Amino acid sequence: MFRTAVATALVSAFVALPAFAQDDDPAPIPFAGGEFTITETDDLDKILAFDGEELARDYFVMFDRIADVGGTEVAFFSVGAGGNACAPSVVMAWKPQDGGVQTATTGDDCATPAPAISDYEVFFVPYLLPGDTAELRVWNPDEGFRLHGSLAYAPEPDTGWETFDPATVSHPLDLFRNAAIYAAAQALLGDDLSTVATGLGTAGQPDVQADGLVTARGCVPHACGGSDTFVVVDREAQGLYFAQQGDGTSYWPARDQWPEAAAGLIPSDF
Repeated sequence: MFRTAVATALVSAFVALPAFAQDDDPAPIPFAGGEFTITETDDLDKILAFDGEELARDYFVMFDRIADVGGTEVAFFSVGAGGNACAPSVVMAWKPQDGGVQTATTGDDCATPAPAISDYEVFFVPYLLPGDTAELRVWNPDEGFRLHGSLAYAPEPDTGWETFDPATVSHPLDLFRNAAIYAAAQALLGDDLSTVATGLGTAGQPDVQADGLVTARGCVPHACGGSDTFVVVDREAQGLYFAQQGDGTSYWPARDQWPEAAAGLIPSDF
């Protein structure tokens, strides 16, 4: 089931985070014989410091947790511009036995995945939309960041038109979890698949029409009404039809190839 990102993150630059609430000058956080502090400036920036030494600053700074990563205690903070424009970066801080506190910061521009912390590594697993591929990076205090592998969106195995049940679909992006629908979307949309899927990011549950056609409309978060996507799924005929707003309206397949029943469902503002 599709879940609104935030997580992760969605992932893509369009994914947005809700506004964060944080206490003014929260209590110091004990760590490695010293303490982290988060203080607010007159300009409303927050400063993350360890024993008075500034480590990071931005409009939003929040302590996440302290975890053991390969035998080293590591503190995790979220640091970013706040609001719903960008996901925050992850700042990791640790103190080697023979030195001062060191930090490492994720460099994902507005799409930082949440850290998945194992016993020896921290994994940053991106959220993938249909058609997406992305790198999976890991980090540890000894080696820093490194590439661990590549990820590609994939539907559920052993699914097809015969297993497609519209009643179980709570969000239009869930449609692509069906292998037959995903394969049909790939063939129809090609390189436009990720862009079209992005246009379904903000949406409600698909509708099932009286004739059995499944329809859904969504939009790019924070761009609704000008960057919307409309989809029709014809389970009986095993057909897919997409329309997307932009500079004019784009149709897959071409508008004159839509069956009359599907074409009659296209919203008037497309």
